[in-house]
Formats: sequence, structure tokens, C-alpha cells
Amino acid sequence: MTVLDPPPAPRPGLVVVLAFITALAGRFVLTRLGLDVAVINDVRVPLFLALLMMLALESHVAGHRRAAGGGAYITILALLGYQALSAAWAPPGAAVEAAVIDLVAIALLLTVYYQLAAWDRDHVTATTLKLFHAAAWVYFLAASTGRGHEANGRWAALGGGPNVFVRVMILGVLTSFYLYLKSGDKLRWLVPIPAFMFGAIASGSRGGLVALFMTVTVAGLAIRPRFNASRASKPLTMLVVLAILVALTAGQTIAGFVQSRFVDATVGQGYTSDRDVLFRMALRLFLQRPLLGTGINGFHVLTDLGVGERYVHNLPLSVAAEGGFTGLVLLGLSWFALWRAYLGTPRPQRSLEARTAAYCGIFIGASSLFSGDYYDARLMWMFLLLSAVRPATPPTPLTAPPTPLTAPPTPLTAPPTPHAPAVTVRSASPPPPARRGSTRSALGGDGQEAAQGGV
Repeated sequence: MTVLDPPPAPRPGLVVVLAFITALAGRFVLTRLGLDVAVINDVRVPLFLALLMMLALESHVAGHRRAAGGGAYITILALLGYQALSAAWAPPGAAVEAAVIDLVAIALLLTVYYQLAAWDRDHVTATTLKLFHAAAWVYFLAASTGRGHEANGRWAALGGGPNVFVRVMILGVLTSFYLYLKSGDKLRWLVPIPAFMFGAIASGSRGGLVALFMTVTVAGLAIRPRFNASRASKPLTMLVVLAILVALTAGQTIAGFVQSRFVDATVGQGYTSDRDVLFRMALRLFLQRPLLGTGINGFHVLTDLGVGERYVHNLPLSVAAEGGFTGLVLLGLSWFALWRAYLGTPRPQRSLEARTAAYCGIFIGASSLFSGDYYDARLMWMFLLLSAVRPATPPTPLTAPPTPLTAPPTPLTAPPTPHAPAVTVRSASPPPPARRGSTRSALGGDGQEAAQGGV
């Protein structure tokens, strides 16, 4: 950088790491560690306070940044606001306070990521994807020790259930492909994929695996016109070899679980974890209250299916049951606004970070069709927002720089040529004296005409 070059623009730093921790932590409470602190028992309280302060400090240095695609952010806030407003007609006994806190937490998290995307979207997304890749390793290694497994053998880790575990594993798979492409096709970044897939299968989450299949289908349709078979042959061959090695060395440890969970229970007995019952009940409530729904947390109160079935495990059906047709319209508008904002960037200009964030958001959204509640869908909104919102391009001037109103004066005589040889002109008689109107002839007209020609 030379003396005349401007200093590099500041980039988001620690705030990105803190935002990632806040997003991944979920509803973690200190009682899981044997602690009980009244104010900060829910770790979201100190995390969000620290996150907002950190964002204020770092963004103050960078200054205000404008964002493109902000309409998608507004529609998501409208959906969350309507869901919080539905507490006004929720049935007695509904856990309104906890549900509204979840919605406010999602809004705060998305506000932080919206500001970060407006600041430096690609840098924030790249850092977030790398952090999720590291988190996938931590979850996998923690689960491989046997700690956190459920009684039926399903893999889980760090206080989260199997459905959380499978999402982290698949995000590890997607971020491995991102790092592979970002590094210039270095095969070492594909090595973790068989391990992460092993963890995803060991979680026993059928919905997570179906969501992965849906994401791969969408990605395949997107890249099909530009698919390069020769470029893909080498990494695909390596993945097949590694998958065979993992199956031969560690497959026996979960072979019995896979047989009972996926073959005997699912295929043989048609076991669906009562998802069909939950879906039918949600549809029934929607038909009974089609316009506004039951209100927030009304599904749990009106169905009375027990403590273990507090929500529908399907995001659109949950919005339909508790928010009615109005909620469904807002949900559809949010997805449409995100899709339109993503397409607002021409295909050749879409960064690898934006495309990877879109696939991660699609996967979490597909997973929300089979498990989770509103707060579990926060990562879907986060990734889709990072794929759609970007820094606004600086405005270009609409007109050329102004020109002077008058032309510079034309010299009456040409300047002398330097080093020109002196020429003596001999005349028979001296020139006549200049008359009073000679200036008019030299300018080519009177003074008024000359001024008009300059304008």
C-alpha cells in the first residue's frame, strides 16, 4: 500500500464469532451443568447482551452501511411480529411468554446478521461456514466417545438431541464442499465427509436424511447445465473409497441400530414417530380457525397430546395451525422475498459464499418439515438472509461533472514560438494606425454575440 492509497476498510471481527455462538447455543440453560443462576440461567440473555454491545462497538468504527435485499428482512420481521401478536388470542394456559421470547430472540439474531451482511456479507458468511465446519468436528468427536447418546442408541452430543446433531453433521458436509471449492479443489477438505455422514446416519434422524436428499436434488438441478464430469470424477472416486473404508471399519458399531431404526421400524412397521398424528391435528385446527389460527402455542394447549408433543414438528403446518391463513401468507412472502433478493444478483456475480449459504438454508428449511419448532428454524432464516442480503453498491453519478458557463478567452495573437529564428519584414510604408472598432473585427462580432457563443 502506497502513501496515496486509502486504508483498507475494517471488517467484522469478534462479533461474527459471538453471533455464531449465539445462533448455535439455542436454548441452552445452565441447569444442564448443575448451575442455577436466576438472571442468566438462559444463556441467551448474556450472549445477546454481549453480542449487541460488540456489534455496536465494531460497527461504530466502520460507519453506517447500506444493504441490498433488505425487503426480505422486513418480511421476516413482519412474520415474527404477527406471531408474537397472536398471543392476544391464544387460549388460556398457553406458554405465551416463552414463545414470545423465542420470537424476539430470532428477530434480534436476524437483525445482527442483517447488519453484518450489509457490512461485509461474503467475509461474514465465509467465517460462519468455517465455524460450522469446526463445530461439526467438535460434535462428531464428542458423540464418538459415547457421551450424549440416547437410550435407544441414537447419536447426540453437547446437550442437543439427535435432530440437532444431524443438522450439525450435514452442515459439516456442506461446508466441506465449500472449503474444497474455495481452496481450488484440494481433496483434503473432502476427507471429513464420510465421517460426518456416518454421524448423520447414527443419529437415526430420518427427516434429516430426507432433507439432505432434497437439498442435493435442488443443488443438482442448479448445477446440471454447468456440470463438469471430468472435474467431478476424481473427488467422487475418493469419496466412494473413503465411504467403503468407513463402512468396513466402523459400520458394525451401528449396523444393528440401522437395521432396527431404518429397516424394521420404518419400512417394516411404518413407524413415523407420530408425525402423521401431529400433522392431522394441525390441519384440523387450521380448518377450524382458518383466518387467524389458535394463537401462539395454541397447538399444545388445544391438542393436549402430552409434554413430549408440544409442537407440530413442521414449520408450515405449525404456522397454519397457530397463525391461520394470515400466517401462511406472511411465511410465503418471506420465502418469496428471500428468493427474489437472491436472484437480484446476476448468476455470474453470485459468490460461492452466497450459494453455499443458500444450500445450508434450504437444508435447514427442509429439516423443519420433519422436526423442530419456531426457534429451531432460526438457522434457516440466518443462512437464507446471508444468501440474499448484500452490501449495496455505491451510487454512480447520474450526470457528468458541470462545465463552466463561459469558454476561456481566446488570445488575440498566437504566442511566440520559442527558439524561432528572427524574421525581419520590410515594408515600403508603415502600417496604418488601428481604428476604434478593430476589437470588434478581431472577436468576430460585437461583445454580446461573443458572450452568447461562450454559453
